[in-house]
Amino acid sequence: MPVLKHVQKVWTTFLEAGGFDAQALSGLKLVSASKGFIKCELDVAQIHMNRLGGCHGGLLSSIVDIGGSLAIAAENMHATGVSTDLNVSFVSGAKLGDKLIINSRCDKIGGTLAYTSVEITANGKVVVLGRHTKYVRLAHLSNAELQQRISSEE
Repeated sequence: MPVLKHVQKVWTTFLEAGGFDAQALSGLKLVSASKGFIKCELDVAQIHMNRLGGCHGGLLSSIVDIGGSLAIAAENMHATGVSTDLNVSFVSGAKLGDKLIINSRCDKIGGTLAYTSVEITANGKVVVLGRHTKYVRLAHLSNAELQQRISSEE
C-alpha cells in the first residue's frame, strides 16, 4: 500500500474514534507522505484560538502529538504507540485564517521507542518546533497478537 494511503487510513481511524482529535483537528489535511515523513496543513479557525486572539498552545501541542504519530504510521506501522515525552518550543504565533504547514519526521524507530520531530510553520515563519517520543513495543504486534496479549492479561 502506498505510504500516503496507509497514513490516511490510520488518520481516519483516529477521527472515527471521536474524542479530541475529531473535534479539534478534523480539518487537518494530509498533503504528502513518504517513508517516515508526512506533510499536513490546517487552516486556523475560531475553534483553534486562545483568549488573546492567537492560535492556542494546546492545539499546537496536539499537532506535535498527532504529527509524530502519523510520521510513525509512515514507517508502515498500523498502531502508533503511546506518548512518553512531548517537547514543544513556541517560536512565534499564528492567527485566525493562517494556514499551518506541518512537517513531521520519524527520526528513529526501534523495538521499544520511536523518536519524531515536528515543525509547524505559518506565513513562511516557524511557529513551533516539537519532539515526540513514543513507546511502540506493542505497536509492532499484529492485531491478533495484541488481542491475545490483552486477553491473557485480563
